[in-house]
Amino acid sequence: MDGSNRLKDLLQLQLASDSYAVLHLPFVLETLSKEDFLPSSHTLKWIARVNSLIHSKDPAARWSGLCLAFQTATFSRDIMLECAQSWVGAAMPLLVNQPLPTTKAAIRLLRLVFSSATDVTEYQRQLCIPNVPKYASALIALLEKDSNTETALLAIDTLEHIVSLYPSLCRPLHNQLSNVALRSLNGSAPTPMSDELVEACSRLYAVLPLTGGKVNAPSLWRKSLDDTMAFAWGAFLQVRTTYPDRGYGVPHPAPPSDDPIVDVPLALDRLRAATRVIGDLLRTSTSRPISLPVGPLVRLCLALLQSTLEDKGIAHANHVVHALEASVIPTLWGFACEILISMAKAGRHHLTPHLPPLLTSLAYHLEQPQKSTELLHFLRTTSSLLADGSHLHDSLIASRLVRATLPKLAILLSKRSQAGTENEQASGQGRSKKGRRHARGYEGDEVFKVGRRIVCVTAEEGDVLLVSVDLLEILLSRTQVNAPVHSIASRLLLAIYASLPQLPPSILSSDLSLKQRLCAKLKRLCMGLAIGTTSTMSKSVGLVLSISDGTVDEDDDLTVHTTVDLLLHPRAPPLVRSLPHVEMLSLFRAEEGEEEADTRRRVGLHVLDERSDRLPDATGSQTPHEAEWTRLQPSVPQAARSPGAPSAQEPYGTVAMQVDVSPLAPTAGQASRYPPSSAGLERSQPPTSFAHKQSATHRTAQSPLPPPPDPLPFNSTALSLESKPASDLPVTQATAPLMEDDDDDEPMPTIDLASDSESE
Repeated sequence: MDGSNRLKDLLQLQLASDSYAVLHLPFVLETLSKEDFLPSSHTLKWIARVNSLIHSKDPAARWSGLCLAFQTATFSRDIMLECAQSWVGAAMPLLVNQPLPTTKAAIRLLRLVFSSATDVTEYQRQLCIPNVPKYASALIALLEKDSNTETALLAIDTLEHIVSLYPSLCRPLHNQLSNVALRSLNGSAPTPMSDELVEACSRLYAVLPLTGGKVNAPSLWRKSLDDTMAFAWGAFLQVRTTYPDRGYGVPHPAPPSDDPIVDVPLALDRLRAATRVIGDLLRTSTSRPISLPVGPLVRLCLALLQSTLEDKGIAHANHVVHALEASVIPTLWGFACEILISMAKAGRHHLTPHLPPLLTSLAYHLEQPQKSTELLHFLRTTSSLLADGSHLHDSLIASRLVRATLPKLAILLSKRSQAGTENEQASGQGRSKKGRRHARGYEGDEVFKVGRRIVCVTAEEGDVLLVSVDLLEILLSRTQVNAPVHSIASRLLLAIYASLPQLPPSILSSDLSLKQRLCAKLKRLCMGLAIGTTSTMSKSVGLVLSISDGTVDEDDDLTVHTTVDLLLHPRAPPLVRSLPHVEMLSLFRAEEGEEEADTRRRVGLHVLDERSDRLPDATGSQTPHEAEWTRLQPSVPQAARSPGAPSAQEPYGTVAMQVDVSPLAPTAGQASRYPPSSAGLERSQPPTSFAHKQSATHRTAQSPLPPPPDPLPFNSTALSLESKPASDLPVTQATAPLMEDDDDDEPMPTIDLASDSESE
C-alpha cells in the first residue's frame, strides 16, 4: 500500500477520535514505516492530528499523542525539525504531576528531540541550549519526588545521555547531579539496592567529570576516582573488623554500630557500588590524557584477593561478627576480579610491573578448590591481565599458572578408578567362564551403575573449560614456561583433542554447542603447539593436516590456509616466538624425565598402567626390537575403538567409553619399519596416521605369521585424572587393556601316588 494512502486510512479509521486513538495505538505504531512520511498531502493532516492529541485534556489521549510523536520523529527527521519547538513546549510540563505512562512517554520524546540533530547549528542554538538545562532540572526534581524504580531508571539513563552530549550546559547542575547519583551508591541494608539502579547511578557519576570541560575534566576524573577508592577502603575495612590489622596505610572508618547484621551487608553493598563506579570511571574517556593511579588500585585489589578463608580472627572477637565477615570473603574476590579486568583494559602495558604479585595471588586461588563461579572469575581475570598488552617475564609464575589450569581440563580424561574398571572389562572378554564367574564374585555397587552423568552440569562449568583453553593458549604462546610443564600441557591438550570426538555432546554438557566450541579452541591451540618454530613445522605436517579440517574457525580466520602456506613457502619470514623444539617435548614414556613425571603427578595426572615401566623379565634385558617398540610408543590417545569398547547397540551407561586401540606388539618384520632415525618424525605423527598403523598391526596379527617371542606389554602413556572420593564426574580417556595372567584357567597338576621317587 502507498504510504500516503496508509496515512489517509489511519487518520480516517484508527485515529478518528481520541478514544479510537488510544484503543488502536499498538496497531498504528506497528503499521507505520519510513515510507509513510514522505512528502504528501496527508503529512500536514498527520502532524495536526498528533498535535491535537498531545494538547488533549484526556491523559490517555495525551499519552497516545506523545507515542505517535516519538514514532514520527524516529522515521522522519524533517518533520521532527519542523515540529520540535511545539513538541518541547507541550511535553515539558508533562514531566510533573502526570500519570506514569505519560511521564515516561514525555521523557523519551524530549530525549529524542534533544539528541537527534546535534549537527544542526541553528537547531541547537534556538531549541537545545535554552531547554536542555530546564529538562535536566525537571528530571532531577522528578527523581527527588517520585520513588518509582522504573521511572528513576529512565530518568537517570536520560540524564547520563544528556550530560555526555551537553556537558557544558549541565555544569551548573554538577552538585545536584552528584547528589542524585551518590544517593543510590551509598549502600542499603539489610535490603541492598537493586543492581539496575546501582549500574545506572554509577554510569551517571562516571560522566560527571565531563562537565569540567577540556581543562578541568582530567582533574575532576582523578578526584572522583580517589574519592571512590577511599570509599571502597572504608567499606572493606568495615568487613574486616575481626581480623588483625595488616597496615594497609589508609585511615580507618568510623566504628561500626552494635548491630553486625546491618553493618556487614551495608559495607558489602557499598563495596559493590564502589567496584561498579571504579569500572565505569576506567571506561570513561576524556579529551585530554589523564593520570591513572595504577599503584593504589593494585593495592586495593591485592587486599581483596589476599583475604582468604584460612585467616584467623583476633582473640576475643565476636563469633557472630566473625562468621558474617568470613562468609563474604568469596564476594570480595569477585569485586577484585571486576576491578582488575577493568584495569587490564584501561591500563594495558602499564600493569606489567605489577603483574607478579597479582598473578601470584590469582595462582594461589586457582590452586585451591573453588566453586565454578569463583573459578570462572579467576580464570577470566588472569586471561585479561595477560591478553591486554601486559607482558609476564617470570617463568616460575607462568609455569605455576599452567599447572593450576591443567586440572580444570583434566576432568575430560578418565579417573584412575574408571580406567581400572575399563581395563578389567576389556581384559575379561578373553577369560574363560570360570575366570569371569570368579571376577563377578567380587563385583559390588559398580554393577548397578547403569547411567552416565553429565560432565558439565551447569553453564559455568562449561565456561570454565572454554576460558581454561584460552588461558593456556596465552600462557603457552606469550610467556616462557618451563620445559617439563610445557610438555605436560602439550600432551594433555593433544590427549583431550584426540579423545573428545568420542564423547557425545549430551554427555559433555546440556548445551550441545559446547563440544563444538571446545573442539574449535582446542584445534587452534593444538595447531599452534604443532607449528612451534620453522624448524619444527616440517616435522608436524601430519598433525597439522589432520587437525586442520579446512573449516573456518569461530573468528572467521582461515588458519588452515595460513598454516599450509607457511609449510609450502620456506622463504616466508620465520616465526618470531620462541617455543621449545619438538625434541624438548617428551611425548613418550621412555623420554619422560623425573622432573616431568613429578610435575605430572603434582598436577594430578597419572598414567593408566604404572606397572608398564617394569620389564617382563627379572634380568631387565630387552631385545633390540622390543627396545625400539618401547621407545616409539605414542602418548597421544588414538581415536579408535578398542575391543572393550561398547558397540553401537550398547548404551553408554553399561560400559565405560574407550577411544584407544587394542595393544598388539609388532612382529620382527614390523619392528624393522621404525629405524632409530625416525623417532623425531614419529613423535609428531597425528592420531589418525597412528590409527592406520595400528589397523595394519591388526591385520598382521591375524595372519599365520609366528608371534614374536615374549612381547613387551603396551607402554601406554595416556594420561588419566587421579581418582578422588569427592569427585564423581564421568570422564573419558584412552585406555589400554592390561595383559592378564591366565593362572586361574590352568588345570591343577595331578599327583601320581604310585610313583617310586621316594624309594630312590
